[in-house]
Amino acid sequence: MAQKPLLDGIRVLDLGRFIAAPYAGQLLADLGAEVVRVERPRPEPDRLRGPHLNGDSMYFVTINRHKKSAAFNLFDEAGRRLLDQLIVKADILIQNYSPRAARDLGFSKERLLGLNPRLITLSITGYGADGPDAERVAFDGLAQARSGAMACNGSGQPFLNHLPYVDFSTALYGGFGIMAALYERERTGKGQFVEVSLIETISAFAGTYGMIAETALTDTTRHQQGNALIYALGDCVQASDGGFVIFNCIGNMFKRLCEMTGHPELLDDPRFATDDLRYANRDELMTHVTEWAGGLTTSDILAAAERFRLPFERVSTVADLVNDPHAAARALFPRVDQPGMGPIPVARQGLNLSAHPHADLRPAPAIGEHTAEVLQNWLDYTPEQVHELLEEAVAPAAEV
Repeated sequence: MAQKPLLDGIRVLDLGRFIAAPYAGQLLADLGAEVVRVERPRPEPDRLRGPHLNGDSMYFVTINRHKKSAAFNLFDEAGRRLLDQLIVKADILIQNYSPRAARDLGFSKERLLGLNPRLITLSITGYGADGPDAERVAFDGLAQARSGAMACNGSGQPFLNHLPYVDFSTALYGGFGIMAALYERERTGKGQFVEVSLIETISAFAGTYGMIAETALTDTTRHQQGNALIYALGDCVQASDGGFVIFNCIGNMFKRLCEMTGHPELLDDPRFATDDLRYANRDELMTHVTEWAGGLTTSDILAAAERFRLPFERVSTVADLVNDPHAAARALFPRVDQPGMGPIPVARQGLNLSAHPHADLRPAPAIGEHTAEVLQNWLDYTPEQVHELLEEAVAPAAEV
């Protein structure tokens, strides 16, 4: 008999918008939780973002598939009452309002746990729940800029990483916190608040990678590295066919690199005896690697690196990844049949559990598609009560 999904029976109210909070909700949905996106009865801004297909947002589909939608006004009296009723029945609430807006909605720890002592609330902000910058508007790129990460990228003008890794990593921190809180609730019966923020996520990365200690204790600020690997040998080189390959060479890999590139004499040079020295003298070493790579095609470089068990990889485009045979073999991009759009490739969760195979994915919900279902299943409303309530709670939504 097939096992039930890991989070079967767990109910989640997802009030998240854009990336970090919706992705945290999607992670839980993929593990079997019933995740209900709560939204107003008109398109929220994240339903309108590109890229588009047939006028609809593919972006929205890929980060909100496998969820349900309940639509009503969150910002009037009837909507607040309805939201409170749903909170009483929920296991998890996800929101990414600013601290002030969250307080205005009644999302304080005391009030929420008063409504539902078992509730686990995930709060995602830009700069944290308090502090002098708590109310500032933030997005992924701003966190990259504030942390020093952006200043280390590129050469010349600082470069932004256009894959919003801070948002996605903050969602992972949030999901990790939720799972820890669920585990503790099994022992204590009590819910709690989980707070994560963009600035704390990327600051944790900077600190864990040694950048904070490096600056604080040695007065050395990490500057732009281009494509060079820090404190070891590594960079991007061009092949004879115009393609680019990036490589890393750490520790005893240097011996194999010298053999592969035809320069065994470099092993006896004291200037290249350690990773730190190879980093300090990387310009001379890179002349040899660049010359070697320039005489080979991209495929030849990768084949040689595989023979010598060295970490080299082709610099690919997204189009290359779409057609990557390894991605296909691992089923990384299943398709969901999205109404009005057709089959849309999305991403499966990057987590594999031996007892819980990946479930078939449902499309992203239309606005309010599951409102009646949620009210009947969560709150035991009759069809007549649903109609009466929606007449009151679903009206032109206020701007906030």
